[in-house]
Amino acid sequence: MLLLILNQILTYSVTPPNSGGQPMRYLLYWLMFLISSIGTNLIVLYLGFTSRQTKNSIKKLSKIYFYLICIGLFGVIFSVVAFKSFASQDLWLLLFPISHNDFPLASSILLWYVFGSLISKYIHKLSQTTMNSILLFIPWLFIFMPFLFGKQLWSIDSGNSFVWVGILFLLGILFGEENILSKIRSKSKIITLVIILLALPLLLKISPLSVPAANLHSRLYSNYSLPMFFISIIIFSLFISFKTIKYSKHKIIKSLPINWLFLSAYFFTQLPTIAYRLSNDLHLKYKISSVKWLLQILIIFLSVVITVFILTFIIEKLSHLAKINKTINNLSISYSDLNRTPYLIKEIFINNWRSLFVILIGLFLTYIQILSVYILTESPFKMSFLKDVITTSSQQILLSTIIFYLFFVLIFGIFNRYWYALIFSTGVFVIISVAEVLKISLRDEPILPADLSMITAMNELLKMVNPIVIIVALIFIIILFVSSILLEKRFNNIYNRSNWKKRVTFILIPLIVFSGSFFINHNNSLPKIVFKAFGVQPLFYDQTGGARVNGPVIQFINNIDTKIMNKPAGYSKKNIEKIMKKYDNSAKNINKTRKSSLSNQTIIFTLSESFSDPNRVPNLKVSPNPIPYLTKLKKQTSSGLMLSSGYGGGTANMEWQSLTGLSLSNLSPTLPTPYTQLVPSQKISPAFTDLFDSKIAIHPFNASLYNRINVFKKFGFNKFYYDGSKYKLTYKKRIGSSPYISDESAYKNTLKIINQKHSGSRFIQLSTMQNHMPFTDYYPNAKSFKISGSAFSKDSKSSIETYSQGLNYTDKSLKKFITKINKIHKPVTIVWYGDHLASLYNKDSMSKYGIPLHETDYFIYNNQTKKITHSNKVVSPYSFSALALKADNIKVSPYYALITNVTEDLPAMTIDPTSSQSNSLNGSNIFVSENGKKIKSSSLTKKQKQLLHDYRLIQYDLTAGKQYSAHWAQQKIK
Repeated sequence: MLLLILNQILTYSVTPPNSGGQPMRYLLYWLMFLISSIGTNLIVLYLGFTSRQTKNSIKKLSKIYFYLICIGLFGVIFSVVAFKSFASQDLWLLLFPISHNDFPLASSILLWYVFGSLISKYIHKLSQTTMNSILLFIPWLFIFMPFLFGKQLWSIDSGNSFVWVGILFLLGILFGEENILSKIRSKSKIITLVIILLALPLLLKISPLSVPAANLHSRLYSNYSLPMFFISIIIFSLFISFKTIKYSKHKIIKSLPINWLFLSAYFFTQLPTIAYRLSNDLHLKYKISSVKWLLQILIIFLSVVITVFILTFIIEKLSHLAKINKTINNLSISYSDLNRTPYLIKEIFINNWRSLFVILIGLFLTYIQILSVYILTESPFKMSFLKDVITTSSQQILLSTIIFYLFFVLIFGIFNRYWYALIFSTGVFVIISVAEVLKISLRDEPILPADLSMITAMNELLKMVNPIVIIVALIFIIILFVSSILLEKRFNNIYNRSNWKKRVTFILIPLIVFSGSFFINHNNSLPKIVFKAFGVQPLFYDQTGGARVNGPVIQFINNIDTKIMNKPAGYSKKNIEKIMKKYDNSAKNINKTRKSSLSNQTIIFTLSESFSDPNRVPNLKVSPNPIPYLTKLKKQTSSGLMLSSGYGGGTANMEWQSLTGLSLSNLSPTLPTPYTQLVPSQKISPAFTDLFDSKIAIHPFNASLYNRINVFKKFGFNKFYYDGSKYKLTYKKRIGSSPYISDESAYKNTLKIINQKHSGSRFIQLSTMQNHMPFTDYYPNAKSFKISGSAFSKDSKSSIETYSQGLNYTDKSLKKFITKINKIHKPVTIVWYGDHLASLYNKDSMSKYGIPLHETDYFIYNNQTKKITHSNKVVSPYSFSALALKADNIKVSPYYALITNVTEDLPAMTIDPTSSQSNSLNGSNIFVSENGKKIKSSSLTKKQKQLLHDYRLIQYDLTAGKQYSAHWAQQKIK
């Protein structure tokens, strides 16, 4: 046990020292590793040696499995409590321990152990001469010959292999029969052992090791090699020579479950979750002193040893509890049972067919649900979809099946009838599937919790559905109802029902589990950990994609826990009215110095996909400068840096902030995508578009992501041009082999709309796609940019070259765009910004460079004035509306007076970049100064704190409150 634990720690927690740089530590490490590696040899020899005395070994399998379950559950609990994570396979291997080959030694030992007593009885009947011949033949053939020729003659490439375990097991049996080891004097054994141990350092000097311990395969150093075999045999013979010691007199030792310690140690250290923690969270630092190095190894070693002792003690106590002991005995089998294997399997299915049938239906329904979404979103249909669903969503299918089973248990607890519960559960899931298909077909969006509010408008909903579908649904419900009655009468028996105690249990357990849905997006909550373990991807930015990957049920649950925003202190109608009046006066004061109005103005918000100057990325240099025009233009216009709330994604969040004037950092961490989680549930959605007579949106891509079609309708856009819309994009040119429409074409489409005749003010929202990931080798001349620095890996260098070339194309098309804008005689203002950095740079320094890695470029340009209102200003997207109005000296409405005050009097606020790298959850709110430094909220002045409080009250009112200020925020500029 001790050797096994030490070997696992040296394998996973310690990086092998280099023979050149640390010679003494190198020798010490490999000596400890090699000696500890024989632990597995010793246990197999021992099992063979004692196989004749091990009666009914096959009956112990149920207790061995009980140990595996207990230790596996402890590993999961340990990972959840200590590290807030685990993997679904940690549970899977408890049911099917051989399926992932996580216990290779146990798999190899299993058959030898089960049939050990039979083999030993057979060998016992052999003659002395035959046993001696076998004893000489086996080592020569399987150990000496591979050593001499340096070849794996018998496919022995691991100390866990079935062949190697069999060799040791047979040798253990022969040693027990022949007792040959006891004939050799202990003094001779010790001398031989010392000579071999002294020779090991010399061998390590002659043939140095540089491979990781887990990959060690060598005819000199592996535990199946000749030197290690000799050490194993000698140490084993010394162990068995101690058999004369009378342990029975020592009550403490006698009471300990000694024989189970090795099993506990083996299962515990081989658990994937424990091995992962040893290799990652408990891995020793390389550059520490030798004393600290040894001390840390010792601490980890003792910690694991103590844990194994405690676990073994607890499991033994549990195994002796009456009910558990009875279960273990009932699951035990004998050799005679092997002859009845087909009958035993049949009996298991007969006794458990009801539960298995429920699981089968759950698997089928979940698969059909995901496949249906797949077909709707990935048309035309391909046979490969059948395989793709299993490949991409196997874990989610399993989790959905568990949810279906728990739902069935809940209904069974209520009805206390098997068929009623099964038919009802099946009917609910079928209805969910049909409703999902209908909604995606009509709205390109799955069912969301917000849709439950539409139940009150059922008459209007039914009018939207084909009458044939309604008739078929009613017929289906009637068939289910009748079927449940007939099946219950036909197959009803007393075993289908439960007493009141079981019924209460059946109701409470699912309800407790389902209540976790309200905490599914809380950081480090148990429901979130479980969903993560099953590979669930929230995909808030792409709800339909989430339903395709996770399944409709799981995606629905993902959206339950979405608190919009924490309520600020003092929220009330009276205080909101005070704030509105306050900024009515503020607007009057601002407008005293503003001379222009929005009439005949055209303002364009241009979001440039993934645009940011790569030369501003820490530890990166791109030459020549891929964006020379933008660099020059920023010096001549109002410009600076924008704080993005995402890294490598989250485009729509920047759109939402710029269009609404609201900050994402004020929202709840469980609401990272307002387009899909907030806007659909808002009765009124105030936006910058409210100020304009004509509102146009352009996105040269499909509109399936972020629910843009419905959101833009809510924001009042008159037309939405996208690839596939009824408003056709005239220009759709692509560059090289890129799948994305170029920025040049996007700008041409925008110019075409600008030049169209219209009266009054106009707002255009343009979101480009050219520089969207992935950055594969699209462009023929991308190699013209030289990349240097440490902020990228070798694998990402080519992608950065492609990305830089894409920026260069954007830069050139931007120059053409501005040139043509200058020729337009009516006033046009462009707010141009990059939405986020491309996810190409090393993120291990996010805690150090979080702010620079979330800064993109922006400028505000007007074709009729060259006035610069600011330069090098750090802003957040919510300020763009106020900055655009100020750049054109346009009067403001009261709401935009508030946004103007927030922009000018508060430092830019954003999500803490160190807590929002994944874009899946919002991080905490921070402020950033003009020089890119964090500012604590406590350092704000009293006036700034009051302004911030006003802003948050209005934001809460508009998003999560009663919307007292909604119409006030929508009013036009007077």
